[in-house]
Amino acid sequence: MIDGLSLLNYKLWLPVLIGAMVLFVGLVWKEWLDRGRGRFLANSTIVFITISALAFIVLEPARQVEINDRQGIILSENFDERQKDSLLSIYKGIKELIYNPKKSVQKDLDSLTSVFIVGNGIKPFDFWQFKGVPSAYIPAIKPSGITKLKFSKTLISGGKLHVNGVYHKPIKGTFLVLQDAGGNGLDSVQLESKEDVGFLLDTNPKVAGNFTYSVTEKDSTGEVLKSDALPVIIRDKMPLRLLILNNYPTFETKYLKNFLADNGHEVIVRSQLTKGTYKFEYFNTTSIPIYQITDKILKDFDLVIVDADTFLSFGTAFKNRLEKNIREQGLGLFLQPTDFMFGRRDNQSYFNFKRDNSREIQLLNSNSIMEKYPYSIDALFSVQPINLGTIATVAAFKQLGLGRISTTMIQNSYQLLLDGEEQSYQSLWTQLLDPTAKTKMTQVEWEAQTILPKLDEPFHFTIHTNLDDFKIMDSDSSVIGMLENPQIPTRYSGTTYPNKTGWNELRIENDSTSNFPFYVLDDSSWKSLHIAQNIAANKKEFKSDLNIERTVLVDRPISPIIFYILFLLGMGWLWLSPKLFAN
Repeated sequence: MIDGLSLLNYKLWLPVLIGAMVLFVGLVWKEWLDRGRGRFLANSTIVFITISALAFIVLEPARQVEINDRQGIILSENFDERQKDSLLSIYKGIKELIYNPKKSVQKDLDSLTSVFIVGNGIKPFDFWQFKGVPSAYIPAIKPSGITKLKFSKTLISGGKLHVNGVYHKPIKGTFLVLQDAGGNGLDSVQLESKEDVGFLLDTNPKVAGNFTYSVTEKDSTGEVLKSDALPVIIRDKMPLRLLILNNYPTFETKYLKNFLADNGHEVIVRSQLTKGTYKFEYFNTTSIPIYQITDKILKDFDLVIVDADTFLSFGTAFKNRLEKNIREQGLGLFLQPTDFMFGRRDNQSYFNFKRDNSREIQLLNSNSIMEKYPYSIDALFSVQPINLGTIATVAAFKQLGLGRISTTMIQNSYQLLLDGEEQSYQSLWTQLLDPTAKTKMTQVEWEAQTILPKLDEPFHFTIHTNLDDFKIMDSDSSVIGMLENPQIPTRYSGTTYPNKTGWNELRIENDSTSNFPFYVLDDSSWKSLHIAQNIAANKKEFKSDLNIERTVLVDRPISPIIFYILFLLGMGWLWLSPKLFAN
């Protein structure tokens, strides 16, 4: 189907036009000098046709044609030659393209009706180039090495650093060692020879600062096979102000309040004895009873701990007030689980629960078997698991505006204290409450969206600030453009492309207190992990086969033979004409 004409060498139209006009004027002038012989108008017309044919030979006119059979094959890193050869034999004339994350392929994709992607796949930040292009992904083989990793990038001093993940196809006798910056071993694990092996490494950092741990792979003889950096930011512990609300005194609260008080937190406990009668307990704070919980009082606390029975008994007005303070003031809410919490709509409990019929669980580095409710937490959108080193999600928090709501499936955690495992008890509650408590507000609150930033690849981050006019600077003092969130005017997002490895930082211009450190890895770091994540992202983004192909418009050159014939005939006539009709 012809939709129109175009010129393939349209960029040359101006010099071609000028040259054609010069030739036309010169040849017509020659015919004018010989006008006495007649045929001036006929020869001038032939001159025009001849020069036009020459111009079209140079400009190459083309017509737009609809096609639906022009496939392409995108060859990404680690592609299989056999897969490539198979596609080339099936689809004759398929166009080969080498994928390079540093170069755009969008122009080449515009003329393709569909593409096959083979190898490790397309980087997620390049997915936008394939929007609207039917694409099938044929993955490479998942590499041997660490293919899943989970750890806390930010910790409070005294908390426990857990590093857990999955190693794909380890060599028998391989060890994983967690090391500090000086190369000292902190924890290790020997891997079994299986398809996928889960592992856990942990340590207790005691000092605040920016630290670069490493996960090192060693063979059975102790020879280092590979070492990958593990950046962790450890902050000083700040005392919190907590309010605990119970309809009646519980053993869980009895031991929890003592733990919080011993760690220097300000704690007020309100337990209901009878209707309208309360018992108050105060730790590290003044003795002021709280009967009416107003906005003013809630703003004074960092975290509210309430059992599910008490929470569900609150009226709608109080729940709305509590939620308003969570959204707008960043207040934290921890729901102590009870049987009444399950089976409720998520707008009442804030979480979705899946029955797993498991009533016992063992935490890492603990010898005690703990009770739990026969449920796990469904980690849906905005719900983030709290890593306790267990397979099932038994603790999680939900982001709600500026604040968070969290809960756990663990019952009677004080059993750890009764079994003499005080350190395990402290570690458990530190991990449960630290992510939930209100963040102490500063001028700028930073959050990294890219977990393990890499050199020359996009690093996405967000900030929360009340500043009206500010500039974000990178390590090279270049200004980074920020995009305001339309729903939350005080939240902004930005992207930068770090050009050096190691610790980098972002900062507010002319504000030395607002620095945000982040660690940048080189291309060789966590290679197996990044490849596995990239393959998984491509499988999710692209289908494994092509059910449809799109129709595209391409410019097909018009055969130049007709223009050559016209040019030769015209030039032949202009040369022969004076001789045939000479006087």
